[in-house]
Amino acid sequence: MTAQSSSTSTSTSTSSYCAYNNTNRNNSRRMSRRTTRSHLNGSAALILLLAITRTVGSDAGALPLTRSAPSLAKANHESLVASTCVANLHKANGQCLIPRGGSTTAAAAAQATASAASESAVLTSAESLKMVGIVTAFMTFRDAVLHHAQEWWRGADTAKFLLAGAVAGIVSRTAVSPLEVVATAQMVRGGNKNMVGELAELFKTEGVKGFFKGNGANCLKVAPTRGVQFFAFETFKQKLVDWKRASMGLEDDAEIVLNPIERLVAGGFAGMIASSMVYPIEVVKTMLTMYPGKYAGIGAAFRGVLSEVGPKGLYAGLGPTLIAMFPYVGVEFMIYETSKIAIEKFLGDRREAEGGDMLAVVSLPIIVSLGLGALAGAAAQTSAHPLDVVRKRLQIQGINGNPVLYKNTIDCITGVAGKEGMGALYKGLGPACVATIPGTGIAYITYEFMKKFFELSSV
Repeated sequence: MTAQSSSTSTSTSTSSYCAYNNTNRNNSRRMSRRTTRSHLNGSAALILLLAITRTVGSDAGALPLTRSAPSLAKANHESLVASTCVANLHKANGQCLIPRGGSTTAAAAAQATASAASESAVLTSAESLKMVGIVTAFMTFRDAVLHHAQEWWRGADTAKFLLAGAVAGIVSRTAVSPLEVVATAQMVRGGNKNMVGELAELFKTEGVKGFFKGNGANCLKVAPTRGVQFFAFETFKQKLVDWKRASMGLEDDAEIVLNPIERLVAGGFAGMIASSMVYPIEVVKTMLTMYPGKYAGIGAAFRGVLSEVGPKGLYAGLGPTLIAMFPYVGVEFMIYETSKIAIEKFLGDRREAEGGDMLAVVSLPIIVSLGLGALAGAAAQTSAHPLDVVRKRLQIQGINGNPVLYKNTIDCITGVAGKEGMGALYKGLGPACVATIPGTGIAYITYEFMKKFFELSSV
């Protein structure tokens, strides 16, 4: 009994000890696992903290001191996205690798994106409105300038006449430049070589550019000359018409017809005024034509004349020029306008006899205008050519080694006629007429075209 109890007690003790040992081992294992998890969690937290600190420090160091509004919007967006993404870790496509907060994070990111887009749209709209304002102001200013320019141009008959005459002069002189070069050479040098021979020799020695030497200076001279001529001629005619109306006691709109002598006087004074204004350029043109290799251009020719003979060299030959311009320009305008008016009256009467429209404006055919201009130019050149020769001779005196032979216009006329004969006063008349006939015709055709284009009318 005692043995059995002892055995039972021993067995119970052994079982209790084993159970206690098992419990202790289990507790030790639990504690070990808890310790391990604690160490792991602490290590992960430390690594995460270091990563976040490094990322924030890097971003903060990269921020500039000042940012524009689009940059700030972008920075706010990136900051919000970074705060919703663990350690700011992203995939290659920009998607967050470890998001915080699940759907809340996605919603915050979407809100940030929408906010950035809204700010960008507002800024873009502001810049667009600014550009629209600038463009609108420019268009308004442009329209105002054009409006005032158009209003001024409608009443600017003076400028229109000047421009019409200038264009006519440039076109006509350029067209006949080769013939004018030959005429100038024959008037200055003399000689018996004909025009074809002069042109052939000029082409052989200087080529095509020789045909247009001095043309720049010539156009620079003829543009204001022709412009002032036509404008002064129209002005003098209007003054004569107003004077005749006042002297006859007629109304301001009464029709007055000028006779040929009155047109001759108006044209003569117009030619003198125009020539006196641009005469220095005429001297320079002569220098460039006669000595093309000596002067590099118009400015060099001006300086050359001033250095060799002084300021008076720019007006050498002005006296015979003014004397020659009165019959030259006067005859040209008189013949052209008188013939034109007579032909227009004839065509108008014939249209009336045929029962045509009396209100229609009679326009001369181009070929008729060309013929009238050629006739007027030939008559004008022939009447004034001796004085033109004298003018050229006086212009080159004392320049480029040429001797001073004549004191004034009368001395030059008598000297040339006495030494070379009366025929010398008409040297170069053939080439001059050949140049003048088509040149004057082209000038009047161009002038009539420009008058129609500008809606101008003549007395």
